Amino acid sequence: MNAQATITDTPFYSTTASWHEVSRDKTREVALMSDYLNEKVNIKDFGKGLNSIWFVAIIMQPDDKIHTNEIVFHRKKSELAIYWRMDYDRVMSATLPKFKAYLAEFFVEVLHIAKAQKKIKDFEMEGFIGAVEKVLKEWVEA
Repeated sequence: MNAQATITDTPFYSTTASWHEVSRDKTREVALMSDYLNEKVNIKDFGKGLNSIWFVAIIMQPDDKIHTNEIVFHRKKSELAIYWRMDYDRVMSATLPKFKAYLAEFFVEVLHIAKAQKKIKDFEMEGFIGAVEKVLKEWVEA
């Protein structure tokens, strides 16, 4: 597995659980996405119900059955943990700019799934997702 992780105390944290053939450049983009979100989006602007998002982009071959999609809300810490599989073939065939665009689109899509599955009290998820989507469009174009 090709894993890149740094323990941080920031609202957005993202990493990968990926097959060894996934390039370091692509796994690094996942971490850079959360760095950019930490600079541009204040999670507290949307309420007190969510302190942080832990996002793990799973990039494994399709026959891998160990790594499954999961969304967990830890009420005590007000932390949303998202473990979600990206399309392996799409990741592997994408250029770095195309991967970055796919990653941004994928993250927003998974936030919508999380919104449908987990009701977070005292947090305006729809506005938050809109802000994240806007900022990630800027990130992709930068």
